[in-house]
Amino acid sequence: MMRHPFTLLIHIALVIIVTGAIVTHFAGIQGTMTLYTGETPTDSFEVKSGPADGHMPFAVSLEKVDIDYYPGTKTPMDFKSCLNIGGEYVTISMNHVAEIRNWRFYQTGIGDGSSTVSISHDPWGIGITYTGYALLGIGMIGFFFQRNTPWRALLRSCKGVSATVLIGICTTVDLQGASLPAMQRPLAANLGKAYVYWNDRICPMQTMAFDVTRSLYGAESYKGMTPEQVLSGWLFYFDEWYRDYLSEFPATAALPDETKTKRDKKTVERIGLIQWLGTGEAFRIYPYRSESGNMEWLSLTGRRPAGMSLDQWTFMQTTMPRMKESLLAGKNIKADEELHHLKSGQQRYAGTDILPSAGKMNAERVYNKYARPSIAGGLAIACGLFLLFLSLRREGSARWVNLLTDILSWGMLIYIAAVMGILWWISGHIPLSNGPETMLFTGLTALIGVCIVRRNMTVKGCLCTVGGIALLVAAMGGRTPRIGMLMPVLASPLLSIHVLLVMTSYVLFMLMALLSAVGLCSRSNERIENISVTNRLILTPAVCLLGAGIFIGAVWANQSWGRYWGWDPKETCALVTWMIYAVPMHWGCRRMACFRQPKILHIYLLGAILSVAFTYFGANYLLPGLHSYA
Repeated sequence: MMRHPFTLLIHIALVIIVTGAIVTHFAGIQGTMTLYTGETPTDSFEVKSGPADGHMPFAVSLEKVDIDYYPGTKTPMDFKSCLNIGGEYVTISMNHVAEIRNWRFYQTGIGDGSSTVSISHDPWGIGITYTGYALLGIGMIGFFFQRNTPWRALLRSCKGVSATVLIGICTTVDLQGASLPAMQRPLAANLGKAYVYWNDRICPMQTMAFDVTRSLYGAESYKGMTPEQVLSGWLFYFDEWYRDYLSEFPATAALPDETKTKRDKKTVERIGLIQWLGTGEAFRIYPYRSESGNMEWLSLTGRRPAGMSLDQWTFMQTTMPRMKESLLAGKNIKADEELHHLKSGQQRYAGTDILPSAGKMNAERVYNKYARPSIAGGLAIACGLFLLFLSLRREGSARWVNLLTDILSWGMLIYIAAVMGILWWISGHIPLSNGPETMLFTGLTALIGVCIVRRNMTVKGCLCTVGGIALLVAAMGGRTPRIGMLMPVLASPLLSIHVLLVMTSYVLFMLMALLSAVGLCSRSNERIENISVTNRLILTPAVCLLGAGIFIGAVWANQSWGRYWGWDPKETCALVTWMIYAVPMHWGCRRMACFRQPKILHIYLLGAILSVAFTYFGANYLLPGLHSYA
């Protein structure tokens, strides 16, 4: 190992990281304290771990607390506390830590005039651990430039195909309901352009229409009507639509007292949504700015604030009734004028600094209508399976097959990139903050690999299949990933880097599993050997990417929660997955020579993918923890 200094550095870095963790465990101090504005300074805190007596060498007091909201909403964007620490005034917030004399203060929670602060005193453990992280990063990067390693020898032995694979991968008629009254389609489309406060954000009413229609009917249309028409029916003709719903879904009227099944729980949610629509509370379309400057969105049946002007109160009380009166009288032009009056009033009373721009509103409407990752996912899987079938039947591939695959792959890549780009622009943050968004990125990464890989049909088929599966998983919760505000703790640039590295490694792990399955099904010894060579080449960068993602996540956790490792289920599962894949990476060692045998390597990699599946799905949805949001 002395001939390979970067390989040695990687192992030394791991020892340093473990040493830092041990020092933190035995010498680091963790605690919390809840402070209230106006209280006298205190030096005591509640000890969570470490050798401490519950006192700091200085006193701390809370000067004030503040919550930043997304413009025009009541969704928190950040929590801030101004502290007086030993006579020094500092401000802490999510992902912004204050450090005084090696004591670190983190924002944990906030209340009305109170703030919960996490405390950490671990100068040696954090320093040792971060040193290990830095050395590990240098070692992993330097490994790929290191000469005379088994991995470089394997890379040189290839005739270009596997190297290309590695570089490419590491670089996505108007049918109206006969019996139900609703707005005409063009008028309903204009209704979808109005503003509404829905899911803790300001959005076009079209977004609300899509959500309501999917929730109530499990589809994006009902009896040939668009989502906007469906929403207009529930808004203006509630009784007729409610009677129709009871006839179509009789379980809604005869709900058992104890809802034990998932089906019954879904029915309860639908009943609650119908009641919410029926009372008018769901339609929060009237913006009101108080004298203090706070923005509030009032519903159709909302109260009148004491400070509201008579003109705005008249606007609230007359706009929708006049629109309904015009609809019942068949005066659609008059109803459209009232709808225009509604949108003008929203802009006047909310102000241009609060409402989303016209460009973002139009982009969201396009996103709602055309963002369908499930369609692209199904096409990608079909294309991938076709390529895998051909690769098992013949050595080469016809030029028309490559040309058609390239056209489809580039088309799907541009489409998914456009979907993610629009989602990024609308939400205001990189779309890597939840499960559907990360799976979209996984599909995008796989499609990039498909477009770059030129001749290896087996690899192209596997990548295409991986991308299709990821896109279908992204659409499991609905045809379109929901747009939402970013949680305060996620508003860190380290989030994007952490997720990008981890999800790229998952793409490589899934690719290796599919390649292994193809290798085990193949009867050609030469193809089996070639696939094993490709897998061994991919394995090393995949493990390095996952390792880098884990440790960048640890730095992010230290900035947000005051600890870089907390044995959270997702953290633990990711570490176990990293160790599982690190085992065959040592195939160059004498004791690991068994992984040079193609069948053993294929079987191992095919089984190892189960750890990736559990890390992503099991830790996210089955085990509670800090990563439950993902």
